[in-house]
Amino acid sequence: MLTTTSSVTNVSSSFNKINYSLRPNKSIQRSIIFEAIAQLVPEMIQDPFYIGLGSIWFTDFSAAHKKLGINRMTSIESDELGYKRALFNRPFKTVDVEHGLSTEILKKLAGDPELSKLPWIVWLDYDGIIGETMIEDLQLLTENAPSNSLILCTVNADSRSYHKPADAIKTLKFTFGDVVPSDLNKSDVKSVAMSSTIADLALKYMSSAAIKVSRPGGFIPAFSARYSDGPWMTTFGGVLPSKEKRQSFEQKVKSKRWPGLISNPIVTPILTLRETAVLQSTLPRTRKLTRAAVQRLGFDLSDEQIEAFQRFYRYYPAYAEISM
Repeated sequence: MLTTTSSVTNVSSSFNKINYSLRPNKSIQRSIIFEAIAQLVPEMIQDPFYIGLGSIWFTDFSAAHKKLGINRMTSIESDELGYKRALFNRPFKTVDVEHGLSTEILKKLAGDPELSKLPWIVWLDYDGIIGETMIEDLQLLTENAPSNSLILCTVNADSRSYHKPADAIKTLKFTFGDVVPSDLNKSDVKSVAMSSTIADLALKYMSSAAIKVSRPGGFIPAFSARYSDGPWMTTFGGVLPSKEKRQSFEQKVKSKRWPGLISNPIVTPILTLRETAVLQSTLPRTRKLTRAAVQRLGFDLSDEQIEAFQRFYRYYPAYAEISM
């Protein structure tokens, strides 16, 4: 996660507050996103280069290496103490940790002649609200990332983090500019609707940025996922294909089986190990799992909890997921 720059220990940094390995809905989202990315990697022609904000946990880096077979990876960390701890916690020797602000490091990487020959997979997993720095990073990547790269971003999309609805609308207009429709209203920035609004605007912004710099393959929206382990978070992104590969990428993304565009928010029930095991033993099933069926198993859940578990059970962690 991106943290603030300081010359002293920054006790407010997100890694000092949250163990990012222990969030089940985040874990589910990550698993689905990497399942989708795995479908696109064969279209990249060359082995991709992974860039992220691994913090001290490197959960996505472990997934990139183990699930996608990616070796060359770079994590960005701006916090001084976080940088030192990240160096200690690197999961693999092929992970580099760069100390500095994300925009500065991304410019440095974009100017590397060797890296410019490789497709990139970039996941900027921020913990803050959408703002000037994040949009600058998205613009930089949309304009400069090599062909056949994947760009993803996660931001805080909880309406409460943006204060009043009028303030949220003002923030979105300042951040995304002309892509914000004139009829955006308060209902678009309230509750869970805010997470969809941010993702939709961000994807439009990236498409517009790709057009402005005349990328031959343009931009293909490919990822959208909302989840909550507390505040609402939203992940969005897409592909920057070469002209030759655009059709291949589009066929993947427009398939009915494409997992990257998740319409339902990821909010699953907190279950014990025994409850999880018993429920999973009844799945998959062609018919909807009912509350009466769960009661016959010996415990009870609400209809909403049952529906959420059945939808995402394949990705549900059996216990607290810990990166090793």
